[in-house]
Amino acid sequence: MFTKETLLLVLAAALCYLLYRRISRPRDDDSRAAKLMKKYKELTREKLNDTDDDELVEAVVSHVLALAAENRRPDPQKELAFLPQPYTVVYSIWAVGKELARTDYKGLTHTATKALVEPAVDGLPVIGAPATAAALAELKAAFEAKEDVTEATAAYHKAVEQECPLTLCVSYIRDHIPELLGEEPEETPALPETEETTDEG
Repeated sequence: MFTKETLLLVLAAALCYLLYRRISRPRDDDSRAAKLMKKYKELTREKLNDTDDDELVEAVVSHVLALAAENRRPDPQKELAFLPQPYTVVYSIWAVGKELARTDYKGLTHTATKALVEPAVDGLPVIGAPATAAALAELKAAFEAKEDVTEATAAYHKAVEQECPLTLCVSYIRDHIPELLGEEPEETPALPETEETTDEG
């Protein structure tokens, strides 16, 4: 018959085992992120055209993350410096929006995403979200001035709800596939010049 001490040891061992399994088992989010990085490591026009709208932003983001993962010290922000501008627009808006959806601005400043706030402020009007850009800029300014950011935070979230930046990013990506792929823009054929004639009396 087990003693009380033996039962406690068995229970403790069982709890340790369950905790270990939980920590060591890949989370669904991590597994999905890895699959997306593998899927979108190489981007082509056909692949972007065939990607559903609800996965298109993740496709662009995953491409950046996949390229960064090839380096000894993966840094998506450094990778953006070598990519066409639309990547910075989409990635910064996605990253800042994701952080502010899960934490407050102070929490954001303790992450690497803080360096993407300015690019996001610049990129939001480009995709058609000027109110979100203005609200984010005001939130940043209020925090840096050590003011109460309650109203600025609420204004930012209200702007995001109204403008839906990630939805706008989908249209932006569709419109900028050539730039994302580093293709040269097609030149518009010049119209033939017409000679002006004058009537001689």
